[in-house]
Amino acid sequence: MKLLRPIGLVLTFIVTVIVIHRLSGLGTAPVPEVFAQGLSLDGAIEKGKAEKKPVFVFATADWCMPCQEMKRTVLSETSVEKQIARDFVPAYVDLEKDKSAAERLQVFSIPATLVLWDGKLVARMEGVIPHDSYLKWMEAAHAQAVSAQPFVERASDEFVKSLKAKADANQDGVATDLNVPPASAPGVKPPN
Repeated sequence: MKLLRPIGLVLTFIVTVIVIHRLSGLGTAPVPEVFAQGLSLDGAIEKGKAEKKPVFVFATADWCMPCQEMKRTVLSETSVEKQIARDFVPAYVDLEKDKSAAERLQVFSIPATLVLWDGKLVARMEGVIPHDSYLKWMEAAHAQAVSAQPFVERASDEFVKSLKAKADANQDGVATDLNVPPASAPGVKPPN
């Protein structure tokens, strides 16, 4: 009898937390409108080849709270959605439903945003990113993807230089954390 009371209290606490979580809107966020086409990773890559556009991949999972934050905020903002729709072929990849994509894209941390050209990685950004920095990153990643330079050069120091130039041009200083030397730039990895 003495054991049942603490178990009951713990269960009541867990149920209360779940109810508050659901009522506060902190559950799974809806998929942003820009991904409404529901393209698979392979479908987006094929469409990108046909349209000569880079593929914008958002890698996520329903259990990932930072992913839900990105979906509710940055990815649902009109300016971000317009830029994705204009410059990229969007692919929403739920890593729980498509486990092979995590391995294929080498995603080990989510949320992750990747830009691919012809199925090859051009740029990677992981974590929750502020709106202005995200827009600048997308702009630099798009420019790098469609660059006329050979692919190996596009996915290396030139991308970092382009990103740094955009961060330096930022008047309000939002993206100053992006000013890192090319050798240690996070998310910039040459293709395999």
